[in-house]
Amino acid sequence: MKYFITLSTLFLLLNYSYSNNKIVYLEPVPGANLVSIENNIIIGFDKPINSNEAEIKNSIIVTGSKSMLHNGTVVICNDNRRILFKPAVAFSPDEAINVKLNGDLLKSVSSGRKEFSYSFTTSPNKIQWDPLKSFKDEYPAGQNSVRNNDAPPPLPPLTVTVDNNPLSGNIFLSNYSFSIYPAYLIITDAHGYMYWYMQRYFDCDDFKLQPNGHLTFYDVGVYEHFEMDENYNTVNTYSCGNGYTTDAHELRVLNNGHAYVLAYDPEIVDMSQIVPGGNPHATVVGLIVQELDVNKNVVFQWRSWDHFAITDAWHENLLSSYIDAVHGNAIEIDNDTNIIISSRHLDEITKINHITGDIIWRFGGKNNQFTFIGDTLKFTYQHAIRRIANGDLTLYDNGNFHTPHFSRAVEYSVDEVNKTATAIWEYRHSPDIYGSAMGYVQRLTNGNTLIAWGMTNPSVTEVKSDGTVVFEMSLPQGDISYRAYKFDWNGPMVSNRNQESTVPLTFQLSQNYPNPFNPSTIISFAVPKKQLVKIVIYDVLGNEVKTVLNDNREAGKYSITVDASTLSSGVYFYRMVSGDFTETRKMVLIK
Repeated sequence: MKYFITLSTLFLLLNYSYSNNKIVYLEPVPGANLVSIENNIIIGFDKPINSNEAEIKNSIIVTGSKSMLHNGTVVICNDNRRILFKPAVAFSPDEAINVKLNGDLLKSVSSGRKEFSYSFTTSPNKIQWDPLKSFKDEYPAGQNSVRNNDAPPPLPPLTVTVDNNPLSGNIFLSNYSFSIYPAYLIITDAHGYMYWYMQRYFDCDDFKLQPNGHLTFYDVGVYEHFEMDENYNTVNTYSCGNGYTTDAHELRVLNNGHAYVLAYDPEIVDMSQIVPGGNPHATVVGLIVQELDVNKNVVFQWRSWDHFAITDAWHENLLSSYIDAVHGNAIEIDNDTNIIISSRHLDEITKINHITGDIIWRFGGKNNQFTFIGDTLKFTYQHAIRRIANGDLTLYDNGNFHTPHFSRAVEYSVDEVNKTATAIWEYRHSPDIYGSAMGYVQRLTNGNTLIAWGMTNPSVTEVKSDGTVVFEMSLPQGDISYRAYKFDWNGPMVSNRNQESTVPLTFQLSQNYPNPFNPSTIISFAVPKKQLVKIVIYDVLGNEVKTVLNDNREAGKYSITVDASTLSSGVYFYRMVSGDFTETRKMVLIK
């Protein structure tokens, strides 16, 4: 069984030229394996379609070899070129799914063709995935943290060792603490003086300013990205669809309200069929990239299983029972609206066509298509990738396979036509700094570069183009920061907000975890004032099957363990009602 797909072969059927339109994108791709049982189906055309949702629904026939005919809802995406089919009931594990478009839909795109169909296969297993495992694997000491979140909340001291006219602005970071300090979201001024801070019960990642003027961060306690407005009020959350658990590494919010998120996808693979001596029951972790629209529909999905070979992970032990094959850690929206991702365990930067899902080019690693000029080292186990104002690419080269180990910031001038990558600038600290994991590089508006060193100290360094250090700051020994950024920020300065508010600002109903589950799962929710809270589980027909909660609750945050041992396998919905607030989420029970 192959676990990647040669799209040049499989997508020949997609390039069938219709008279006025053609299919240019399908998700899942034809012949895909290991597809989530909760996956929606996306069909993309090269031109706008002329049909309504009711007509389209009658023209899409989805059939499972085990689950049989699937009813569902249809959504036409904002661009009017993509259709989502959302099955009402999840597919069965390890079954062939056939998708057929009949003449009505093809007529609506002026194809003149009577029928089009393709198939894919669902995953036989669903592994309950801890999104923090990828981080824990990089810093095993973190699993032995001595932090006590119930102790008085000391703010981790920041030590500035260089302050020589850095660029104005505010520094954003959050501490991973393996010492006595709780987790904080932190904003300082350009000189390292505290501007605003909030204690969090759980560690947080990727605390930054988005293009819409709001702040976002990932909370590891609920596996979601949170969005705060200019007054630090929570106004939105982001999480992956199609049954995947949201990864912590990156959230990119677009100007149109869409957002890109990542997920890791562990699957059981018979590695003995791929490498001699491979484990026949290995857990191999793939990468999922999703674009969500404003209604949190998945309107674009890209899976590493369809494009990368497991053997591309040339540093990993392919004989192991656990193989983190990709380890994606960054998303960049390129100037042409295509996307660029960083895959740490492939030593690779990959550009992906946002319309078709095809790979445009591969830079670095085993499948490198570029000639490196002026850089014999190349990059290894890198973090971050950004297209900067002059058109170049910057990244943080962790350097795990440099001899000796050291990390650096690198800028490449990339000729995408002639496939050359010229290293035109780098910063290597003196003495060397080695951040084995995490890290970030940000080119600032005045030409300076901000470097977050990740799994080491100092935490943040700002340098001029000639390498002169103008600012350097460290967290206390034992604390690290996944990333650090510098932005102009005009939000309120708060000097006494030393802990996460115990009174939520809004009603919240979080996605249950784990999901899918067997037989118990946890539902978390929050109420901003004392109120009657009712949480009920319904089956797919809308029948009430279990009341989880029906009680008055004081303002606060709560988690309830739900025992579903008496229920049958399948898709369920749980709804929270409290006053005027109502929200429903989907859960999957697998036995």
